[in-house]
Amino acid sequence: MIKMIPIALLAAVLAGCASRGPASIAGGECRIFEAPQYEVRGKRQYDQDWIDSQVEGGVGGCRWKRPQPRPASIDAAPAPRTASAKPAKRRGIVARIRDRVMPAREWPAAAPPIAPAPVVMPPSPAPPPPPRSAIERLLEPRDDD
Repeated sequence: MIKMIPIALLAAVLAGCASRGPASIAGGECRIFEAPQYEVRGKRQYDQDWIDSQVEGGVGGCRWKRPQPRPASIDAAPAPRTASAKPAKRRGIVARIRDRVMPAREWPAAAPPIAPAPVVMPPSPAPPPPPRSAIERLLEPRDDD
């Protein structure tokens, strides 16, 4: 029986906490706020009307303070973001150890570029020999004469 007294006192204290806020309204907290009939996205007048009704329910039932006027800085266009350079990616532990232990790799020098071969013109045909006189044909006979 003595153990039941602290439990009863605790229940009374916790019940007193429920008397503030939405629970103090007749019918419970669910009657302050209305469920939206459709999905609320904040783009049309229906959305704005529903949001306003929720704020009014909170002001009346939960003793909220009325919202202050909206400052112009909220609706101002955001400043353009400047592109920042990405930090260099840190090499892995294995690569760092290998670079410390192993000598630096030396790549072979590149071969010099190959010069293009000079263009060789085919020899022009030899001019025909001058005509031979009758004496030359007599002293040096040829087969083609």
